[in-house]
Amino acid sequence: MKLHSKYGKIKWICVNPETSLIAVLEKQAGAVERGLPAGIVLVLNSVGKVIGTVSDGDVRRALVQKNDLNQVAHKVMNKDPILLRDSGSIQAILDQLPKELEKRQRRSKRFLGKIVLVDTKGRPTRVLNYHQLWEQSVATHRHVVVLGMGYVGLTLALKLSEQGFTVTGVDISEKIVTRLTNGHSHVHEVGIENLLREQLTKNFSISTSIPQSGDVFIIAVGTPVIDTQAGKIPDLNILKQASHSIGENLSPGNLIVLRSTVPVGTTQDHVLPILESISGLKGGIDFHISFAPERTIEGKALQELRSLPQIIGGLNNDSVEATAALFRELTPIIIRVESLEASEMVKLINNSFRDLIFAFSNELALMASSHNLDIVECIRAANSGYPRDKVPLPSPGVGGPCLTKDPYILASLSSSLAENNTLSEKGRLINDRMYNHVVDSVLKQLTSIDKNPLHCKILLCGIAFKGQPETTDVRESPTVAIANLFKNQVNSLFGHDPVLHSDQIKAIGLIPATLPSGFKNMDVVLFLNNHKYYEKINIYKMVRSLNEPGLIYDSWHVFDKREILEISPCVYMGLSFVETSLK
Repeated sequence: MKLHSKYGKIKWICVNPETSLIAVLEKQAGAVERGLPAGIVLVLNSVGKVIGTVSDGDVRRALVQKNDLNQVAHKVMNKDPILLRDSGSIQAILDQLPKELEKRQRRSKRFLGKIVLVDTKGRPTRVLNYHQLWEQSVATHRHVVVLGMGYVGLTLALKLSEQGFTVTGVDISEKIVTRLTNGHSHVHEVGIENLLREQLTKNFSISTSIPQSGDVFIIAVGTPVIDTQAGKIPDLNILKQASHSIGENLSPGNLIVLRSTVPVGTTQDHVLPILESISGLKGGIDFHISFAPERTIEGKALQELRSLPQIIGGLNNDSVEATAALFRELTPIIIRVESLEASEMVKLINNSFRDLIFAFSNELALMASSHNLDIVECIRAANSGYPRDKVPLPSPGVGGPCLTKDPYILASLSSSLAENNTLSEKGRLINDRMYNHVVDSVLKQLTSIDKNPLHCKILLCGIAFKGQPETTDVRESPTVAIANLFKNQVNSLFGHDPVLHSDQIKAIGLIPATLPSGFKNMDVVLFLNNHKYYEKINIYKMVRSLNEPGLIYDSWHVFDKREILEISPCVYMGLSFVETSLK
């Protein structure tokens, strides 16, 4: 049975009152492996209200008394389980316990195991261990300090604050701190400004320095890659500075959680020695330290912090469990891995794999272009009805601060290998080649239709590094890279984005345009990210507004090419093909 609550879609082991004991036992098998509460089954009536529970002990007692597995659930269930209103506050839940225990004349909590939390209609929302409740009560009274107020740090800080933690966000940029203190987010996420303003009046504050009262420190600073003679390597200087600052404020019993993307071994070999050296304390004895990677996607971070499993690796088991207590209220599933290094590797695997499969599709587009094949149609045909290994669609380049960086961090682990280039590095080279491919294809086509590029006006649509989920982030944006390649080769470059402000577009050297008026007298229009705004464009007016013959470069297959080609003499281009309605 699947239920919905403010904690998202949750699977519980639930039965109806007439379910047999043998069916109850079958449902309980493998509960832990499936991420379900073990040792308890909820008995629900026809409207989903909890009317009883069946525990392992209830089953054993029933078998001892009657030795009959065909007995039904309502005959053996506990008809008066401890059901507490789920207010969202751990302390409020704990405050309800004494009264409920008194009702049942149970003055001791010694044998209290599972507690079922329900909504106002008696429907289950969560099942917690009594020990887990107290563990989380201790956790939520801790002062969490998040270092780095970028996408990763700010979104996490606000969600922890929303859960009742006292949170201080720290950033060395006075501009960012001032902006956040005034209730304005520099990070574009749906709902983030409302959440920021709400939490500023509750549990969240901003500072340029680490508060002395902090006892949980989460490091979410950047780890950029830099060009060297040996290739692109990660720069850990900002991370080391953050570790040094924490070391100066570290006290016994504190917890340090590293969330930045780093090479495997960084927490153990760099962060831990700095903390121990500066503080004079011993990791694993005096303080806890773990690595819990961030894996959210820009534009859905607030949502995915709630829905994605949290990977945790620690210096020792106590470090893992201390971190689990922090994240348990936030994420539905905690995945413990064997070491700090294992959790560091998990993050690199996720992003590097995504970049690599995109590189495969982009290489297909480069190959197909020599045969003027529409590779998108080919890929869709290959995927249609085929149950394995769906191939993603190609793009004009893979951008953003993570996918363009993490493959190089992963590659930095292979310095001892015989080959100079790793598969992840080769994937990066392919994805970067797409920028030149787009520009060269457009310039070549303009020449073929007797248009001098130096006399042409070009409009680039979709400036942010991706369109779905939408973002204002232009870091490592394919469109920005393509714009830089077009400069000095065309008359003028215009830019449009459904989310970015005109000042942001000017900052990257483009003339801001508004649509649909911005199409007028353009020679070329390129659609370079997949924002849904562009699906609503009146293509008839767009094509008619262009200088004939107009050139439309549709890198995301936003439009039906047949419709465009029928409107007016023009050229329609994709990543791997060209079609024209010119006579």
